[in-house]
Amino acid sequence: MQNTHTGGEGRSPHVEAEPARRPGPDGKFTTTVNGAEIKFGDTEPKGEHILDKAGFKPAGDFVLIQLMPHGTRSVGLDETVDLTAPGTEAFRAFESDRIFRFTLDDHGFEWGARKIAEPELRVIGRVRDGEVIVLDRDDNDVELKPSDELDLGEAGTEHLHTEKRLITVFFENNPREIPRGTYTTEQLKILFGVQQGYVLEVINEEGNLTELKPGKKLRVRDGMRFFEQVPCGGSS
Repeated sequence: MQNTHTGGEGRSPHVEAEPARRPGPDGKFTTTVNGAEIKFGDTEPKGEHILDKAGFKPAGDFVLIQLMPHGTRSVGLDETVDLTAPGTEAFRAFESDRIFRFTLDDHGFEWGARKIAEPELRVIGRVRDGEVIVLDRDDNDVELKPSDELDLGEAGTEHLHTEKRLITVFFENNPREIPRGTYTTEQLKILFGVQQGYVLEVINEEGNLTELKPGKKLRVRDGMRFFEQVPCGGSS
């Protein structure tokens, strides 16, 4: 979703109680913009000053985004930033006049470009190596790959969440840790080592055993339970 830049009035940069930042030995506060280090003697510079000092001129042609522990926010040109507050260590600048919004694990994010790559999402969202980023969809959620880019310019706000890369399922009541994802019946049979000629069944959402037909695709979720059975419901 894209919106005209509003400057972020009324939104607090504080996310949680953390120790206040302190100046360096030179008495100045250090922060970065797009990875480049800049220093300020003033503890409350305006967004315009931050952009200007980082070399983004004229400042009015750029959007300044503050990276926080749990989200990001846009900083208006006339808006001051308290550099003693935690979460003011890093900013990003974009040559743009638009703000794009999305959520990740129910935390709000603002960005200055229409597209954002999956590796960038991992960095600003502080996603762990053992987790994947999933784009919420009513019909079928989409797992983002490292080569994917998320388009934030479509109508509405995109919502994402993280899930464990490996999930625990049960085969014959024994736990198995497998990569999350969608599997065919045949792939699951090989993965679980189902005996030749046996069928594979899963306990569905209603608590009933359901046979997985040949070629069926199943999105496997954490905690699912699978069993092998001889055909026609006989016991294994």
